[in-house]
Amino acid sequence: MNQLQTSLLSFALGVGLLTGCTSNTSNSTNQTETPAPQTVDVTVSILPQEYFVKKIGGDLVDVNVMVEPGSEPATYEPKPQQLKALNDAEAYISIGVPFENAWMDKIVGVNSNMLIIDSAQGIEKMEMVEHHHHGEEEVHDHEQIEETLDPHIWLSPQLVKLQAENIYQGLVQIDPDNEAEYKTNLAEFLEEIDRLDQQIRQNLAGIENRKFIVFHPAWGYFADNYNLTQIPIEVEGQEPSASELATLIKEAKEENIKVIFAQYQFNSQDAQTIAQEIEGEVVFIDPLAANWSDNLLQVSETFARVLEK
Repeated sequence: MNQLQTSLLSFALGVGLLTGCTSNTSNSTNQTETPAPQTVDVTVSILPQEYFVKKIGGDLVDVNVMVEPGSEPATYEPKPQQLKALNDAEAYISIGVPFENAWMDKIVGVNSNMLIIDSAQGIEKMEMVEHHHHGEEEVHDHEQIEETLDPHIWLSPQLVKLQAENIYQGLVQIDPDNEAEYKTNLAEFLEEIDRLDQQIRQNLAGIENRKFIVFHPAWGYFADNYNLTQIPIEVEGQEPSASELATLIKEAKEENIKVIFAQYQFNSQDAQTIAQEIEGEVVFIDPLAANWSDNLLQVSETFARVLEK
C-alpha cells in the first residue's frame, strides 16, 4: 500500500506541474499577442519634412514622401501609385514647394477625409528676387508675386521651429490620445534645433568673406539667419544670359570668390563655366537631404572652410 500511495502521489504532482506549465505558457502567449498600437499615416512633400515628422511623431507615425530623392520639387509630378496611396493617409503636410500649387487640388480630391496640415502657417516668406521692372512700372500681379516668394523655409532652423509647432498641432488633432508623447518629442526636437543653431553660428563666426555664389537660390533663409549674402546664378527658373554670366564672373573675381555652389537636382554646367573662369571649383550642397540636422551642420562647415579663403 505504501508503494501504491507513493505512485499515486507522484502522478498527481506530475499532472499539477504539467497543468501549471500549460497555464503559464498560455498566459505568456496571450501577453505577446497584444496588438501593437496603430500608427498615423502621414504624407509629406519633401524629405526634410519626414525628418521633422518622425522627430515629433516617433514610432506613432508612418511617413510617406512625395518628391523622390534626386527630383526637384519645383517641377515634380506625383506618380499614379503615390496618389492612390493617399487613400490611406490621415494627413498631408504641405510646406509650400511649387509642385503643391499645381497638384494640391488633386491631392485633396483623392481623399476628402485627409487632414491638410500647412506647416508654413504663420511664416512670412521672403522674395527670392526683386520684382522686375518694365520701364518705370513695377509688376504688381498677385500670382507673379506669389511665384517669387522663397519656399525654402526648411533651411532656416528658426523657421523649422515654427513648422514643428504646426506639425505637432496637426498630429494632436488626428491622435489626441498620444498628445503627451507628441509634446515631449516636440520639446526635445526644439532643443535639438537650438543646439544646431548655436553650432552653425560658431562655425560661421570667424569668416570674413560672407558672400557666396550658388546655382539655385535655395539658401536665402539660411543666409539671412547667419549674416551671409546669396548670389544666385539661376533666377526664377531661368538660366543666365551670356551677359548675365559675364557679370557673375566679374563679381566673383571682385569678391575673391573661388567656390561656386551647386546641387545635385540641377544641371551644373553654368556653375562649371563660372568656376573655370575664376580658376575656382564647384562644390555640391543639397538642400533636400534626408538627415536635415546633420546636413545643415555639414553645410555650415563647408561654408566656413571655403569662405574664409
